[in-house]
Amino acid sequence: MLPLALSFSRGAWIATALTCSVQLAFAGLRRALKAGAALVAAGVVLTGGFGVGTAMLQERIDSITEVTDAPDQSVIDRYTLWAAAAGMWREQPLTGVGLKGFPEYRDRHATLALSSGSDIGGAGESYHKQALLSPHSMYLLVLSEQGLVGLVTLAGSWLALLVCAVRGLLRVRRRGPGLDCGLVACGLLLWQLTDFVYGDIGGPSTVLTGAALGLTAWWALPHAERPDTPGCGDGAPGRLEEAVTR
Repeated sequence: MLPLALSFSRGAWIATALTCSVQLAFAGLRRALKAGAALVAAGVVLTGGFGVGTAMLQERIDSITEVTDAPDQSVIDRYTLWAAAAGMWREQPLTGVGLKGFPEYRDRHATLALSSGSDIGGAGESYHKQALLSPHSMYLLVLSEQGLVGLVTLAGSWLALLVCAVRGLLRVRRRGPGLDCGLVACGLLLWQLTDFVYGDIGGPSTVLTGAALGLTAWWALPHAERPDTPGCGDGAPGRLEEAVTR
C-alpha cells in the first residue's frame, strides 16, 4: 500500500481498487463483504482518527472526482493529450499517423491548454520538466499511431487472453484446486488493462508488464489439453517431476 500511495498514480489506484474488488467477488461474496467492511473501518480509523495522509496525497485523490469542476494542470494535460490522440485518429482512422508519430503530430491537434511539460521532483529525482510525448493512455496511443487496425489487433488479443483466463478461473472453481493461481493471473491482467486506460508502456515498468502478460498467458493456456504440463496447484509432484524430466 505504501509504494502504491507514493506513486501518486491515480490510474494505478483505480486499477488496484477495481482488481481487488473483482478478485474478492470471485473468491466469494461473503468474504468480499467482510473485506469491504474491514477496509472501510480501517480507512475511517486511519484518516479520521490518526489523520494519516498528507495534503498533497489528499489533493491527488480529490482530483479524481474533480476533473470537471476544478481540475489541476495534470488533469488538464491528460485530457488535452487524449483529445489530441483522438484528433490524429480522426485524421487517419484505419492506420493512424505511424509508429512513434504522436510527438510529431501532437501540437497540430492539441489546444493551448497543454503545458510545456510535466513537473517531476522528489523521491530521489531532482526537479525537471518531463516532455509530454504520449497521450498517457495505451489504447489512445495505439489508436492514434496505428489506427483501428492496430487497436483491434492489440486490444482484441488482450481481451481474448482475459476471456481464456476467466474461463480457466471458473473451471478450477468447479473442478478442483488452483483458485489462488487463477485469481492472481486474472487480477494481473485486469489490473494491467485498466491501468492502460491512464498510462502507456515505457520505461522500467515495461519488464514488469511483460512478466504480467506472460504469467497470465501461462494460466490462460488450456493445461488440460497438454498432459505433459502440470497445472498450478494440482498437488501432483510426480507429474511435475516427469514434466521437468521431459
